Amino acid sequence: MKKARGIILAAHGSRHPGAMEALAGFRQAVAARYPDASVAIARTVGRKHGNAAAFGGARQTADVLADLLADGITRVVVQSLHVVPGEEYHELLAGVGRWLKAGGATAALSVGAPLLADLGDVDRVAGAVVACLPPDRAPDEAVILMGHGAPPPGAGFYETLRERLARLDARVYFGTMPRERDAPCLDIGHIRDALAGRGIAKAWLMPFFTVAGAHACSDLAGQRPDSWRGRLEAAGIACRSSRAGLIELGPFAAVWTDHLDRALARLP
Repeated sequence: MKKARGIILAAHGSRHPGAMEALAGFRQAVAARYPDASVAIARTVGRKHGNAAAFGGARQTADVLADLLADGITRVVVQSLHVVPGEEYHELLAGVGRWLKAGGATAALSVGAPLLADLGDVDRVAGAVVACLPPDRAPDEAVILMGHGAPPPGAGFYETLRERLARLDARVYFGTMPRERDAPCLDIGHIRDALAGRGIAKAWLMPFFTVAGAHACSDLAGQRPDSWRGRLEAAGIACRSSRAGLIELGPFAAVWTDHLDRALARLP
């Protein structure tokens, strides 16, 4: 049966084993929700990071758009699966604009917002974090979330989320990686000192990424001395980790799904 519309789930993607499976599971849920739509995953990280095979077959957004148009599908939503409106999200918008100008003007196109797009999203996501805290966590244990650094306005969403979480649970800490690869990570140093100052000896580590790729498994919970886990344990703080990406957790997936619903409603 010919599909009436297309949905492209645009994510950074990951070459880490198992990470793309989480995106595939979300794609299946979206396809079941919208059986009249052709649903595909696209990656927004550049080609220099590898070909489609390295990302579970996911191709660039423009390539997937071209295929949908070739199949006669001219009503398309590109749903961002980014966490904040950072560099890749704005590059996605610019790329969609270039694609339309270059020959896709016959298509009706709508773009769905990332996870954190307004203050209402921040409040909802803060509640989702609390709902998804490790069930085995003891009352005196901290929870530390690692996000990816971003320029404004993404950085502002992260800072607001940090404040909301501190109000909801004083032992939940949020930090981000530095945007530059070799720059020192200041956030984990501040968090480590705060835990030591409060006499907290145990902490859970949770990734605040769409999928649990290399950052979650290596930079956050890896055994290297310079990982967040390594720096905390060197200070005498025992760590346990949760490896689920946000897209695997229902309360977060529901926010992206609502953004998709709104983007579909904007299609003519």
